[in-house]
Amino acid sequence: MIYSETLKHVMNVSALALVLGATFTAPVRADEAWLRACANPKTAEGCQLPFQQGLAAVQMGSSREAQGLWGYIDTSGHMAIEPAYRQARGFANDLAAVKKDDLFGYIDAKGNMAIPPRFTQASDFNAQGTALVVTDNRLALIDRQGAVIKTLPFAAALDSAGFLPGQPLASVQMQISPALWNADSGRSLALPDDVMNLDEPQSGLIPAQQRDTAQSGFWGYLDDSGQWAIDPIKLKTRNEPLLNGDVLAVKGKSGWGFLDRDGVSLSKEQYKSVKALSSGSWLVVDANNVQQLLNNKLEKLQDIPAEQADNFHPWGTGVVGSGDKGVVIITADNRVIDIKVNKPQLLKQNDHLWIAQTHSAEDKSAQLVQIYDHNGVALLTQATLAALNDYKVQPLDVRNLDDNTPSAQPAGLPWALLTPGDSKKMPSVLTDQGTIFSDPQWSAIVAPTRRGPLLVKTQNGLMGAVDASGQWLIQPKFKQITPFDGPYTWASVVDDKNVESRKLIDTQGNIVDVPTRILQTTQAFSGSSLLYTTGEGDARRWGVWNIETNSAQVAAQFTQLESFRDGFALAKVDAGWGVIDDKGRWAIVPDAGRSGKPQYVGENIYVIADSDQPGERGEGNNRYSLFSAETGQPLASDLLNNPQKVGDRHWLIQPADGGVALIDDAGRAVVGKDIVPESIAIDGSWVLLHFGPHFGAINSQGDWQIAPVYSAALNFIAPQNWASAVSDKHITLIDENGLVPLPDKAAAQPLASLDRVVMNDDHTGETVLYDTQGNEVQRYAGLNSIAAEQSSEGQVPLRGSNGLYGFIDANGKPLTGSYFTQLGAMKNSRAKAVKMDTYGAQIGYINNEGSFTLLPKFDWATDFSEQRAWVAAKGLVQMITPTGDVQAQIPLRCNQRVILDGKGKQLWPAKTVSCGNSAQNGGAQ
Repeated sequence: MIYSETLKHVMNVSALALVLGATFTAPVRADEAWLRACANPKTAEGCQLPFQQGLAAVQMGSSREAQGLWGYIDTSGHMAIEPAYRQARGFANDLAAVKKDDLFGYIDAKGNMAIPPRFTQASDFNAQGTALVVTDNRLALIDRQGAVIKTLPFAAALDSAGFLPGQPLASVQMQISPALWNADSGRSLALPDDVMNLDEPQSGLIPAQQRDTAQSGFWGYLDDSGQWAIDPIKLKTRNEPLLNGDVLAVKGKSGWGFLDRDGVSLSKEQYKSVKALSSGSWLVVDANNVQQLLNNKLEKLQDIPAEQADNFHPWGTGVVGSGDKGVVIITADNRVIDIKVNKPQLLKQNDHLWIAQTHSAEDKSAQLVQIYDHNGVALLTQATLAALNDYKVQPLDVRNLDDNTPSAQPAGLPWALLTPGDSKKMPSVLTDQGTIFSDPQWSAIVAPTRRGPLLVKTQNGLMGAVDASGQWLIQPKFKQITPFDGPYTWASVVDDKNVESRKLIDTQGNIVDVPTRILQTTQAFSGSSLLYTTGEGDARRWGVWNIETNSAQVAAQFTQLESFRDGFALAKVDAGWGVIDDKGRWAIVPDAGRSGKPQYVGENIYVIADSDQPGERGEGNNRYSLFSAETGQPLASDLLNNPQKVGDRHWLIQPADGGVALIDDAGRAVVGKDIVPESIAIDGSWVLLHFGPHFGAINSQGDWQIAPVYSAALNFIAPQNWASAVSDKHITLIDENGLVPLPDKAAAQPLASLDRVVMNDDHTGETVLYDTQGNEVQRYAGLNSIAAEQSSEGQVPLRGSNGLYGFIDANGKPLTGSYFTQLGAMKNSRAKAVKMDTYGAQIGYINNEGSFTLLPKFDWATDFSEQRAWVAAKGLVQMITPTGDVQAQIPLRCNQRVILDGKGKQLWPAKTVSCGNSAQNGGAQ
C-alpha cells in the first residue's frame, strides 16, 4: 500500500521512489509457503501483478504443489498464458522475463518462448530493444533475439530493476576497486582495472586480488608502481597469501604451503597455520598440531609448545607468545627463550617486557617472574627475584602488549615501587638498574606522576625526592611537595616562627623567586611558565608568567587559558575559543560563528568541531575544520568526521560535499576519491581504502553515461528525466547526463509529470515547490508536506495544516480539499484514499474532483493500471474496473487457486474444480 503519510526526508524519498517505480516490473518469488499467503485475501497482494500491455501475471496452483506457477490473464479475467513459470515479470515492450526451472528467458504476448531460458537474472526490455541479463556470472546487454551486445565487467551487478518503463538509462551497481595512498610520495597506487581487493604492504609489495568472477579472484602482489610483481596466475590462490622476504605462504585445499616468487614450490610440507616473523622466519603448525619455528630457508629449528605460545604479539624485532603454561620469546636471530610459568601475565614498560604469574584462580596477586629487554635479555638476577617475593610490586607506567598508544619510560623514575609485606619494614624501589633500594630515612613513597623525581616522605615527616636509583635529588627539608609533572612544582616550607608558606621549586629542590601576587593567583603550570589570573568573578582574566625570566610572558587578558603544547595554547575570549602563540598573539583567531573548541591533533594542527545551528542541516551533525596554528588559516573546512593523521604531516579528510581526500599540512589536496570508503586502514604513511558497491547508469548500448559514484540506485523521473542521487548520504539532483541542473537546489526531488521539483526549507520549516528553472512557485507549512513519490497525472498530494491530504496541480493550486488520512498517486484518473473519520481504515478510490467513486471497502488495493486494479474485498481477491465492476475474482477452491468471473462462474481451469466431499480439505469457497 502506497500512501503520502509514508513520505520521509528527501533522501529517503529518493530510495523509496525507486521501489515504487519498480513495482510494475519487480519479479515475484514463490516458495513452499506460497499457498498459505495467497489463500488469505488479506495477505495475497503479492500473488498477482498489475496489468502491463493487456496482461497481468498471476500465481496459481494447489496444495499438491511445492510452489505455485505463474501465468498471465487478460483484462477480462481469462487465462491468456497458462501457468508454467517459477517467476514472472510484467510485459514491457512486447516481451516478459520468466523463469523456467532455474533460468530466465523471455516470452511474447502469446506465450511463445521468444528467447530460450539461459540467464540467471533478467530485466525488462527498453524501447530501444535491449535488456540487462546475467549470464555466465557476468552482467550483459542483449538484443531482442537474445544475442549479447555487450558484456560488462565482473564488478558490475544487476542489483536494480534495470531499464524502467520510459527511462532511457538503467541503474547498474558496480563494485568499486579499493585504493592505496602513500602520504610520503603523495600519490595513489595505480591499479589494474580488475583488482577487487588490497591489503597493507608485505615485504615491500602490496597484496592484491585480481577478479576473475563476480565475487572472487586470485591473489598476487603489486609493486609500488601498480604493476604485477607476482602474477596471480602463478600463485593460483583465492586466499590471501603471506609474503616474508622471498618466501610466500599460500593456502590451498590441504593447508598452507611455501612457494617462491615465481610460484615454484619450496617444500612438500603442508601446514595448518603459518605466521610470518619480521626476521624472515616462520611459525607454523604442522599436520600433527605441533607448533614449529622455521628459519627463512624453511628449515625446522625447534618445536614450540602450544601451551606456552598460542597467542603471539610483536616484541621489538621478534615476537612474544603466551599460553596457559608459559611464555616464549623468539628474538630476531631466532633465539628461543622458554619461560615456564602458570597463567602468565604480560605487560610492557617502554622497551621492557614484564612477565608475572598467578598460582591459582583464588590468588588475585601476581608474582613477578622476570623483566626482559627487546633483545630477550633478562634484567633481574635470581637474588633480586627472590627478594621481590617479600614485596608487593607496583610497576610504573605499564600497559598491555596490545596497547599501541604512545608510551615513554617515566622520566627520572625507578621501574617499580615496592611495598614490603612486613609493615614494620621500609618501602623500597626497583631501580632502573634492576636492583632493590631503600633508605632508613624513608617512611612512605608518594604515588608519582609520569615524571620524576620520585617524592619520598621521611621518618621525621619531611619530604624530599629521589632519582631512578633511589638517591636524593631533593633533600628532605620540605613540609609538603606536589608531585612533579614538569620542571617545577609546589612545595611548602616552615620558617623559624613555624609559619608555613608555599614556594616554587625546581627538580633540584631550589626555591625559585616569583612575586607573591603571582604565586597566590597561579592556576596551573605550563612547562616553564605559570598560568595566573587577575580580577574576580566575571572580571577574572588569565595570563602567562615566565618562571625563567621572572616576568609576564602574556598579559592577563583571556577569560580562560590552557597549557601550552609545542608553543601554542588554547585561549578563550568573549568571541569564543582560539589559539595563541607564546607571545599571546592569536594564531587561530576566535570566531563567534564557530561553536566548537579547538582540539590539538599534533604538528601544530587543530581540529574545530562546529555543531549545527537549529534547522541548518536538519540532522544536527557536527562539521569539522582543520586549522594550522603556524599560518592561522584553515587547511580544510566543512568536513564530516574528525580528520585522521597519516604519516608525519598529512591528514585524511571527508568533505561534507562527498568523497575522501588526503591533504598535506598546507591544506593542499594530494589525492582524493569522489565516494566515501566503507573502511579505512592507516599504517604509517599508507592509507588503505575499501569501497562498497555504488550505482551509476548505462544507456541502451551498455555504455556508462553516469559514473558509478552513488550509494543508491538511480530513478529518473519524467518528463525531465532527473533523479535525486544519493552519494553517501549526500543528495544531489542530477540529469540523465549526470550534470546538476539546479546547483543551488541540489537536495530537490523531481515530481513526475509536473515539470516541478520540491525541496524542504529547513530554516523556515516549509516545503517549497519550484519550477525546473529554480523559480519558487509556492510554499507550504511543514517539512515534507508534498508527497513527491505520489506525483502522477499532473497532480501530487499535499498535507494540509489539519494533517490530512488533498491534491494540488503544478501551480500549487488545490484540486481537492485536504480531507484524506492517506492518499495515493492518481492513476487512470483514480487514486487510492483512506478517510479514517468516516470510513475507518478501509481503502477506496477518488476521482480528480476528490469524490469517492468507489467507497472505502477494501482491505488492500493497488493503483489502477490499464483500467484495472486488484483489491481485497468480501474475503476475495478481485480485479475491478474504475467504475467498480468486478471482472474477475480469485478464490481458493478445494485448496486450489481458481479464477472466477464477476458473477462467480469459473473461468480457469477449464475443468470445473470439485472437491468431491464438501467437508474435505476445508470445503469449497
